[in-house]
Amino acid sequence: MSGPSVEPPRLVRWWEGLATRTQIAVAAPALSLVLFAANLVAFSQPLLRSIFYGLFEGGIATGLLIAATLQEKSRRGSR
Repeated sequence: MSGPSVEPPRLVRWWEGLATRTQIAVAAPALSLVLFAANLVAFSQPLLRSIFYGLFEGGIATGLLIAATLQEKSRRGSR
């Protein structure tokens, strides 16, 4: 049983309207940079290890974000 249909915010509609390739091109560098900084500063990892972790974890986070976006889009029955 689902509740009342609520229109998603404009930013979510914009994000879901982008092509998957464009979403990856936007999300991957941003997430890699954030995760690199988190590993370097918060976890005090050495520079090269932080770069590797940032790229590796950024790829995984991007994949999860794209999968979640596609699932939510299909759940709501959007285009």
